[in-house]
Amino acid sequence: MDGIANIEKTEGTAQRLGQIVLGVPHSIGSGFSARHFSEEMFAGAMDPLLMVDHFVMTAPTFEPHLHAGISAVTAMFEDSEGVFLNRDTLGHNIELKAGDLYWLTAASGAAHEEKPAKNSRVHALQVFVNLPERLKKCPARSLRVDAGDVPTIEGGGHRVRVVLGASGGIKGETGTPEETTMLDGFLAADGRFSHALPEGRQAWIYAVSGTVTVAADGEERVLPAGTATTVEAGLAIEVAMTAKAPAHFVLMAGKPIHETFVKHGPLVMSTADDVRRTLADFARGKFGRVPT
Repeated sequence: MDGIANIEKTEGTAQRLGQIVLGVPHSIGSGFSARHFSEEMFAGAMDPLLMVDHFVMTAPTFEPHLHAGISAVTAMFEDSEGVFLNRDTLGHNIELKAGDLYWLTAASGAAHEEKPAKNSRVHALQVFVNLPERLKKCPARSLRVDAGDVPTIEGGGHRVRVVLGASGGIKGETGTPEETTMLDGFLAADGRFSHALPEGRQAWIYAVSGTVTVAADGEERVLPAGTATTVEAGLAIEVAMTAKAPAHFVLMAGKPIHETFVKHGPLVMSTADDVRRTLADFARGKFGRVPT
């Protein structure tokens, strides 16, 4: 990667910050473009996250499709324009707007379709979050977070939306299957924001725009727009984000699962038999139908 360091651990070091990874550009037709990240790109340091797509969608792109064994999360950025239509086999037919979040815990299985309404420009993250084996066969459920209910931390050259979890004593939504933090942060020129990462939590940090410097325990990573890094789980640690010019970042954190799994597209189950059983159940209509 031009200008991006590939930082490796060496024997005897205790580095917590991971390598800098550039998202892979991905486009479908003229209505969908994304930067794609997957867990393989971070050698497990993204756990419990499996995939993140930073996307812009202006036209319907994906047919209704099945998820299982994971949570499929749509986090709308505040500069999204118009409406993102979301339909799923839980019976929901909703309109997501700028700043909203929709968390579909697919678990044993759920199908959904998401598409922009006419003349909409959806700017968002699509995140696949793994579920531990004990939750993979539970009934599907969902969580919606409205933008107006998201608390904000402001001051010292930063504005940070606490979409999920908590930071600096400010609590956002906590109804996710496993403890999860999502911070949607904006830094002014020479701005700084610090997040206390609790013991045993792993973090993934992404530069949406601008250049963000991530610092923790004497280490630094400089993230140009479109790149991400990780903070390995360990003792509680302060993670600071700074910027010389205006920048936008997202931090997601949770407890790593450390379990083996089998991936079949958007199905992530504990065994291949579980995958086959889930596909058969879907074919028989066990999970219901997407509303029309």
